[in-house]
Amino acid sequence: MSQRPAPKSPLENFTTSGRLLVIATIIFASGFFYWNVIFIHDHFPSGNFPLAFIMIPVLIGAALFFGIVYWILKLFGIRIRKDSDDDKTPV
Repeated sequence: MSQRPAPKSPLENFTTSGRLLVIATIIFASGFFYWNVIFIHDHFPSGNFPLAFIMIPVLIGAALFFGIVYWILKLFGIRIRKDSDDDKTPV
């Protein structure tokens, strides 16, 4: 068991495909936020709405996008996270 320091960035635990998935999720969430504000916000009744009213569907959509793509990549055998030394049993 090696005593290496904890990663400085959370993205250091991801493989290249995992980092690309994070970037794709951010792009998807940005596009969904734009679509939500431009096309759906116009149909709301008049009044003030909290930002959470717009952001919660965006966060749920981004989480679903990440989860579904993660599951698909896992089915094809593409790793998203790097294996840590702590998970392996010594031989």
